[in-house]
Amino acid sequence: MKNLIYISAFLLLVSACSPSLNGSSSRDRTQPNIVQPENEEEYELLIFDNNFDRWLQTNGRPINFYSPQYYEQKNRQYVAAWNDNVGRYSGNSPFENIINYDYSEKYGVELNYQLFWYFKYVEDLYGRRYNFPV
Repeated sequence: MKNLIYISAFLLLVSACSPSLNGSSSRDRTQPNIVQPENEEEYELLIFDNNFDRWLQTNGRPINFYSPQYYEQKNRQYVAAWNDNVGRYSGNSPFENIINYDYSEKYGVELNYQLFWYFKYVEDLYGRRYNFPV
C-alpha cells in the first residue's frame, strides 16, 4: 500500500488563487492536493475553489482533447514555473507554497487533466501579473 501523497501545501494554494468576493485581504487557506485513498491504485486531486469548477465548465476542453503525455509535459512546466514564482513573490500572491509533483509517479490522465486546467485557470487569473507560466 502506498502512503498518501500530498502536494505540499497545495491545498492552501487554491484558496490563495481565488479572488475575494468582498475585497478584503482575508483568504481561506485551503488548496488542492493530490491524495491516494487507502487501498486505491489511483490518485485524486482535491480542489476547494468553487470558481475553478465554473471556470472549467466554460473554458475547459474534453479530457481527450490532448494526449496524456501532453498533460504530463505541461504539468511539469507549470509546476516548475509555480515553484519558481514561490521563491520570487512573497506576501499576497497565489504562489505561497512549493508543489511537490513527482515526475516519475503515474498519476493518471484524469488527475493530470484537472491539474493542467487548474494551472490554466491560475494563468488566466494571474498570468500577466506574475508572468505565469514562464
